[in-house]
This record gives sequence, C-alpha cells and structure tokens, in this order.
Amino acid sequence: MTDLARQHCTSLPAGTPPLAIAQWQALQAQLDAAWQVVDGHHLRRAYRLPDFASGLALVNRIGALAEAEDHHPDLLLAWGRVEVTLWTHSVGGLSMNDFILAAHIDRLAP
Repeated sequence: MTDLARQHCTSLPAGTPPLAIAQWQALQAQLDAAWQVVDGHHLRRAYRLPDFASGLALVNRIGALAEAEDHHPDLLLAWGRVEVTLWTHSVGGLSMNDFILAAHIDRLAP
C-alpha cells in the first residue's frame, strides 16, 4: 500500500492552485504505472474486466468510495472496461486529492 492510500481527500476551496509539474510527477510515481497524467490537467486509467457485470461492480465500489472521500471521478463503463478520469474542479487541474483517490481506487480494482 502506498502512503497515498493511507490518506484522505480534503476540501479545497476555489482559487487553490493546481499542483505544479514537479509535484504531480512525484505523486504519479507513487501510483500504478497505468495511471497517466493527460495534458498536465487530469489523471486517467482504464481497467480491463472480463464482462459488463464486473465493470458495473467496480463502478459501484468506486462510487461508494468517491462519496466517502467527497471527491468524484468521471467514470466510463463499457463491456469489459471501466475508465476513470480524475481532476479537481475547484482548482482547475490536479490536486493531491486526485492522487489519493487514485491510490484508493487501485485497492478496489481486481
């Protein structure tokens, strides 16, 4: 378990600056290599699953986690695939919360 998975998301008011490149690069190194930072703005990962029901179950687990952490990803569910996109709206980009939630999500995934 990474240190990120031991942390919890916190409220970030509008106007909080997004993470600088060096900050998010250090955090990304703590995640599974499948997580990609896209355009320096958001995190994305796709999970391959054996069928639709498995994907739906993962989406439901991620949804419950997102509610508990009060940080909500964009989720795409398709047959055999779940795609997760994370970014913090109030900061207009990446925050520590995105990396924390990504680490938690990885613990849920098969």
